[in-house]
Amino acid sequence: MPTSVVSGTTTAFEMLSMLPENQRNALLAEHAKGMLDISRKAIEMNVDVAALSAALGTVASITVQAAKDGNSVTASHVQTTSIARTEVIMGNTDAARLGKLTKSQTGEFNWTPIYIIIGIIALVIIANVFGK
Repeated sequence: MPTSVVSGTTTAFEMLSMLPENQRNALLAEHAKGMLDISRKAIEMNVDVAALSAALGTVASITVQAAKDGNSVTASHVQTTSIARTEVIMGNTDAARLGKLTKSQTGEFNWTPIYIIIGIIALVIIANVFGK
């Protein structure tokens, strides 16, 4: 069983060699588990980057082709991964030039119909109260 963990200082080597073997084994096992977790996270992030790259490449090529064909086009892509939330808008329209996604494009819930319904209910209640 090794008696050290790779570190930037000799303090870690000295500390491990002074510990009893069972504590040293527990620390080394914990260190190995941490290294596996880091590797797993790195692989997950690489997969997310590759997927995002492929998706954006597809959106970009479709946008370019549509523009070449003389069409007005606005394409948007929103993705949340382990790395970050990415919002992209491409195209040759004014909306694309502004670079602002609509609330529906970002996945935000549209509360306007709910507000209208609440307003109508409130008007009906007020009309009934004053109508009596």
